[in-house]
Amino acid sequence: MLKELHFLKSSELSEKLHRGEISDELAFKHLLAYSVLFASYIYVPVVVTCSDGKESWLWHQLLNFLVSAGVQYWGMKLLYQTNSQGDGKDFFLRWAALSLPVGIQVLIIGMILGAVYGAVASITAWWWLPESPGYLWQIMGILFAAMLQFVYFKLMQYGLAICSGVSRVSTAD
Repeated sequence: MLKELHFLKSSELSEKLHRGEISDELAFKHLLAYSVLFASYIYVPVVVTCSDGKESWLWHQLLNFLVSAGVQYWGMKLLYQTNSQGDGKDFFLRWAALSLPVGIQVLIIGMILGAVYGAVASITAWWWLPESPGYLWQIMGILFAAMLQFVYFKLMQYGLAICSGVSRVSTAD
């Protein structure tokens, strides 16, 4: 898979696209690689903190990347397969067009759930678990972000199923 991808030569890729030499499958592989690498919360390894320095940022970055990259990989494959189960047409057009409304829906869901999560975390930290380790809250934050990614992909799957004419979307995907 990696040999086919154009990681640095965008002009060569652009020329091949212009000539119609790039299949939807290869274009999807480019999107999948992009999604895993750049939509998976890769951070610049600079940490500004007010803690005593006992917490390690490296494990947090690595865990965050692995969880997010895993959800991205699963989700993008799910979307492509859903579209392919229908008429298999216009995946990129549909994905690009649905990104705005689904993104706004996820933003609203995230704001509501984030407020609830923040309130619960604050109450829990204050009354029930005041001595809990910091990594517990970091892991909860990673899981919250993964849950929002999951919601995004399931909403996109629903939209793509409608676009491509899939009669029934499996919830077991």
